[in-house]
Amino acid sequence: MIISKEEFTELVNHKASNYITVYMPVHNAGVEVNEKHDLITFKNILQKAKQQLEEKGLDQAAIEKVLKGGFELLNNESFWKNQTKGLAVYLSENGTKVIKLPVPVKEELIVNTSFLLTPLLPLMKKRKLFYLLLLSKHDSQLYEGDAFGLKKIEVEGLPRGMDDVIRYEEKGGKQLMRRAGASAGAPSAQGASFHGHGTGLADDDEYLEQYLREVDQTLWTEILSTLQVPLIVAAVDYVLAAFKQTTHYKYLWSDHLTGNFEYEDKNALYEKVKAKMEPYFKEDTKKALLNFYNNSTNGLTSSIPSDVIPAAYYGQVSDLFVQKDEHIWGTFDEAGNQLVIHDTQQQNDECLINKSIIKTIMNGGDVHILAKEKMPADSKIAGFYRYGAVL
Repeated sequence: MIISKEEFTELVNHKASNYITVYMPVHNAGVEVNEKHDLITFKNILQKAKQQLEEKGLDQAAIEKVLKGGFELLNNESFWKNQTKGLAVYLSENGTKVIKLPVPVKEELIVNTSFLLTPLLPLMKKRKLFYLLLLSKHDSQLYEGDAFGLKKIEVEGLPRGMDDVIRYEEKGGKQLMRRAGASAGAPSAQGASFHGHGTGLADDDEYLEQYLREVDQTLWTEILSTLQVPLIVAAVDYVLAAFKQTTHYKYLWSDHLTGNFEYEDKNALYEKVKAKMEPYFKEDTKKALLNFYNNSTNGLTSSIPSDVIPAAYYGQVSDLFVQKDEHIWGTFDEAGNQLVIHDTQQQNDECLINKSIIKTIMNGGDVHILAKEKMPADSKIAGFYRYGAVL
C-alpha cells in the first residue's frame, strides 16, 4: 500500500480547531482478534483523548463532535476483524480519516493543532519492487515484493519442477523435452513446448540444468525482459549454484536465501527476504546521507534545529533527515521568522519535526527517517539545502 501525495495533502490541508491523531499496532488473526484486544486499546486511547480535550477547556458537546468518528469505529465489529498490521485514525470536529497500514506502528496519541503525519512517510516512498523466485527440483514459484509484502505471480508456462519437463522422444541425434500435460501423440500440437538440447542427458544434473534453463527462459520471456529490478532466489545450495550459472538476468540479487523453503510460512519467508533486501530499500537514503556528508563544509548542510526548521518551512531543504519516533515541541511564526523550542510540550506547541516534514514534502523535497545512531551529528533533525546556508 502506498499513500499518495493527494491523500497526504488532504490531511495537511484539513481545517479544524481540534486535531486528534491515533497510531496503533493491530492484529489480523489470533487471540488478539478473538478477545478484541485492539478494540479495547482504541477505546482506552479515546478516553485519554477525551481527558486531554477536557483539560483544554472544551465542553462535552464539542468533545463528542471531535470524537464522534472514533466512537463509531468502536461499534463496528467487522472493522476490528479485518485489520492489517497498523492503524492510523485522524479525528476532528470536521471529519474522520482512517488508514489501514501494512506495517506496525508505535502506539501514539497526539492532541494538537494539526495531524501528526510522520508515520505515513515510509508509505509515501516510491514503490521499490523486487522479485523472489522460490526454486527447488520439485517446484518453482515467482513472487512480486516490496517493502511491505509479497504477492504470488502466476507465470504462464513456468515449469512446476523437474517432473514438469520430461523426456519426450529422440529424433535425428537430438532429444526433445516436453512439458508435462502436452499431448504425447502430437509433437507439433498447439500448446506443446519443446526444447532441443543435444543427445545423451545422462543424469539428474543435466535434467536439472534443462529444467532451470526453461525456468530462466520463461521468466525472461513473460516477466523480466522489460525490467531492471532485483531478483532474489530462495533455494538449496546446489540448485542455487546451478541457477546462477544458467540465468542470463543481469539484476540477480547477490544475497540469496539458502535452504528449502517449499513449506515455509509465507509471512516468515517475507521477513527473511525483507532482511536480505534491506540495502536495496535504503539506497536512496544512503545516497542522500553521502551527499550530506560530502557537503558538510560548504554551507549546504546543517544539523542545528534552529537552522533546519526555518529552512524546511521556507522550502530550502532538499533532503530532510529526522530521528524516528522523536518530537521537537515549540512554535514557529513563519511570517516573522520567530522560532521557539521547548524541552517538553507546552500548551499550543506543535511538533516542529512533523511540520518540517510536511513543509519539505509539499515543497518537493525528500524526507528520510533514521534511527538515532544513523542521524548526522546526533541531532533529531538535519537538512541538506537546495542552495546556500540559511541566514
